[in-house]
Amino acid sequence: MPNQPTPTIIGCDVSSKEIVIAYANANQAVKTIANTQKAIVAWLKQLPEDTVIGMEATGRYHDTLADCAASSGRRVYVINPKQLSLYAKGVGQRGKTDPLDAGVIARYVAREGDQLPPYTVPTPTQRMIRNLLSQRAGIVKHCGAIRQCLRDTDSNGSCVLKRAHQKALQSLQALLAEIDSQLKACVKTEAALEQKRALLQTITGVGLLNSLTLTHRFDRTPFANSDAVVAAYGLDPRPKDSGNKIGQRRLTKQGNAEDRRLIYLAAQSAAKTKTFKPMYSALREKGFATAESIVIIARKLLRIAFAVWNSNKPFDPQKISFQPCAKP
Repeated sequence: MPNQPTPTIIGCDVSSKEIVIAYANANQAVKTIANTQKAIVAWLKQLPEDTVIGMEATGRYHDTLADCAASSGRRVYVINPKQLSLYAKGVGQRGKTDPLDAGVIARYVAREGDQLPPYTVPTPTQRMIRNLLSQRAGIVKHCGAIRQCLRDTDSNGSCVLKRAHQKALQSLQALLAEIDSQLKACVKTEAALEQKRALLQTITGVGLLNSLTLTHRFDRTPFANSDAVVAAYGLDPRPKDSGNKIGQRRLTKQGNAEDRRLIYLAAQSAAKTKTFKPMYSALREKGFATAESIVIIARKLLRIAFAVWNSNKPFDPQKISFQPCAKP
């Protein structure tokens, strides 16, 4: 049989103003184009139809390139920056410049592309939910930093300053409440999506915010199984064994840190209920620490959420079963 033609594989290092383009085929020169829709569309027209394009996730800077490339029929990969950073160190990259980074992306896609999920253009609802969740995560992070900064100044005895601090935090809390309201309204624009969100909220411990986050996750990503969901949240343990030595497992902590924090809080709430308290108690009796027990329940919640999403049936506490494993 004749050999299949090798597709053109391109790595793109995206910044706010320009895109540096490198080819997996080292014989082709690195080039730079403006990060504008007009420049991107003109460049895409010059490429073969089977071109594969990889880029690093960069907040919103990569959105135009990813959307235009995927809409043109090209296979597109948006890659986790942490994965690319580790890969660059693994292949011995000896410096960090935009052309070098673009070259590493092209090399990564050429060798690992078959294991990566292809990018699809989000619907307007999906994009709005993603942006609102991203804004919310940033505000929550800064709220924590502000509370930490104000902890010392509150001890100076100034009532006026303390009231000003409280007012600032209350304003941020009001902003978070408005974002939550916008998120709920956004999901309600699609009846089928709202129905699935409501089913997710029937899970013990899962409130409105977690149901919205899970809805966005499941609607945007076609997870193959519940293990993939746990891995996407970074709650899968990383083995560290060698020969007869069994090392200590640690969480991979891949993916969105705010989503991971939210499902952990949901597990904390669930552990206090009659549905999950027996599981929590059994884990503690087996020797698991408090945090370890909560993480195990968080994984259980994600698996239940995956089942609820795919079955279109509400959570049934009667179906919960648990056999506590021995602590390693």
